[in-house]
Amino acid sequence: MKRKKYSINGRWRVRLGFTIIEVALFIAITGALFVGITVGTANSIQHQRFYDSVQTFAEFLRSVYSQVSNPQSVGDGRSEEAIYGKLITFGETVGLDGKDVNTYSDTAQRIYVYDVVGDVIGTGTGSAQKLLSDVNANVVRVVEWEDGKPKRIETAGETQVFIPRWGASIETTEILTTAQKDVGGNNLYEGSILVVRNPRSGTINTLVSAETIPVNAMVRDFNEGTRAVVDFNEAEVYAYQILLKKYLSLSGGVPQDQLFYNREVDFCVNPSGDMVGTDYRWNVRLINNARNSSGVEVIDLDLDEVVGGEQAGNRCRFAA
Repeated sequence: MKRKKYSINGRWRVRLGFTIIEVALFIAITGALFVGITVGTANSIQHQRFYDSVQTFAEFLRSVYSQVSNPQSVGDGRSEEAIYGKLITFGETVGLDGKDVNTYSDTAQRIYVYDVVGDVIGTGTGSAQKLLSDVNANVVRVVEWEDGKPKRIETAGETQVFIPRWGASIETTEILTTAQKDVGGNNLYEGSILVVRNPRSGTINTLVSAETIPVNAMVRDFNEGTRAVVDFNEAEVYAYQILLKKYLSLSGGVPQDQLFYNREVDFCVNPSGDMVGTDYRWNVRLINNARNSSGVEVIDLDLDEVVGGEQAGNRCRFAA
């Protein structure tokens, strides 16, 4: 601080002031503090958004179990159909509006949930797959007939669309290399999950398929193909009739790895919503044949735990 003498009525006074260097230092320190606070706040907001996207996705999965546990009836009280559960699809390439989905973000941020509807009939014994097949469980049905022939189909019950929060995307445990990213590769999770009540026992089963069942594409293609052609294509009719059933049956002509069966699923929530920073992803795990919402687990972000020679912690950050 600089002192400067000056005279008033013949008396000398001292006035305190700051030098240019001191002012410059003050501005620099204030600016650094401002930047630090701003960056810290931005990082805090970003972290909170990431956490929100993870928790929202986990709660979405848990809500599916809640809906399956407390199903709504189909039609009136004397309906010959029942809702047996939900089908969740990841990676459909056609939207509810019948338009193609061909961008990374649109595919990543559209997860569909359909009612699984089947006949109310007596069932025998066997696996959940067999019993669902016995009641002709499906997610589409005929809503318009012409001359005794199906003319128009729609989804059999309600349809929901889940969009991950803050532009996050749901991916597999694979971590892409730079070379894979450069050629347009992606690791979006694709497949279908059935959360269903066993038609006989009422217990909830979780079945997983590596195949994305193309519900929206089937509805669009069938309806567009039958508007102008009254003599409908038998193959199209058969395809809609077994749309779900063929993934339940061992004799359905579907590759073994695409059939529905019990297995654990690891979802990786990528906060950036693109293919950047995929080493910083949170793991949401659906345990093998989950029976209720407790089967949805959020794995600690930094958990690096190996059990029996396999990664049991966050498989999305420590993938091989």
